[in-house]
Amino acid sequence: MFGLGRQHTEAGGQRTTRRKQLLLTAIALGLAVALLITGTWAVWTVTDSNSSNTFATNTILLSDNQGGQGGSATSTGTAIFNVTTLEPGSSSTTACMGVDISGTAGVSSLTLTASLGGAGQTALQGQLTMNVAQLNTSGTVSVTPGSNTNSGSCASYPAGGSNVSVGTQGATLQSWASASPYTISGPVTNTWYRFTVSGLPAADTNCATYCNQTITVSLTWTLTTT
Repeated sequence: MFGLGRQHTEAGGQRTTRRKQLLLTAIALGLAVALLITGTWAVWTVTDSNSSNTFATNTILLSDNQGGQGGSATSTGTAIFNVTTLEPGSSSTTACMGVDISGTAGVSSLTLTASLGGAGQTALQGQLTMNVAQLNTSGTVSVTPGSNTNSGSCASYPAGGSNVSVGTQGATLQSWASASPYTISGPVTNTWYRFTVSGLPAADTNCATYCNQTITVSLTWTLTTT
């Protein structure tokens, strides 16, 4: 009897221990679930957004009233000279154009570069001269840029103000072009330019040398911003 009672007591103790373990496990699981639930409800999600930051470049437009534009817009204008009747003793030709600067960028400098070309460059570059190359600094006559509104006319060239020479007046086209670029002093906006190119000298009667020759003159303004 003693042995049976001891076994019964041990079995009961084991069952009690298991119940305690099960109970403790249940309590632990309950606490874990409670912590998970409580933790989920207690978390805040907060955002602070700083969006739509932009970086944009400034603008600059160098344009003339022969339809040429460079910078924020680009287009090719028309020539101010179109002389087709050169012959020994022919008269000189004068043409004018206005140059305008606009945009948000500051202007540092403006230069004018001349370059020669054409099949007859070698024959004519030393015979023709740049009698007049000048700009007017008054800035009183507005330039209408972006389209061929001038056709090389000098009708709007300012009567007042000061005329500033660009390079050596009366130099051959070869010398005048090779001495460029020329720095253009202010004002560099609403500025008018006037050019007079001589005719063919009367002594150039040698048709084998001077007949059927073409020379081109390209004028390029280059703007540098601050």
